Amino acid sequence: MNEFNTLIIGGSAAGLSSALILGSALDKPFGIGKKVGIITHQKSAALQNAELNNVLGFKKGTKGEDLLKFGLGQLSENYPEIIQIEKEKVLKIEGAYPNFTVITNKNSYKTKNIVVAVGPSNLFSRTYFITRR
Repeated sequence: MNEFNTLIIGGSAAGLSSALILGSALDKPFGIGKKVGIITHQKSAALQNAELNNVLGFKKGTKGEDLLKFGLGQLSENYPEIIQIEKEKVLKIEGAYPNFTVITNKNSYKTKNIVVAVGPSNLFSRTYFITRR
């Protein structure tokens, strides 16, 4: 089973931004030796089908799917030590701090911290969050 200090759930704008921020901290004294991962399942991302017309730094008509691909590439290029978990969808989160288990359709992951960075979707109606005390 893979173990992380922090696992980010969500590979859209919020999740990728979180991963970039955490990546920038991994070479600081408090971040050395920490393991960060991001579950980048993007199929249900609201941004996937968007057309961006007024976003600073992007041409009018930029497709959301292109922005998401760019973000994954930026993360890989700048912070290759962040583990990108592709083609997995979170089904359940069990446990309590600092012993969470994130269960996907393919694997299970242990983590101390979770960043839930999902956009508007019905993810929570299908996902079960269970806390054991």
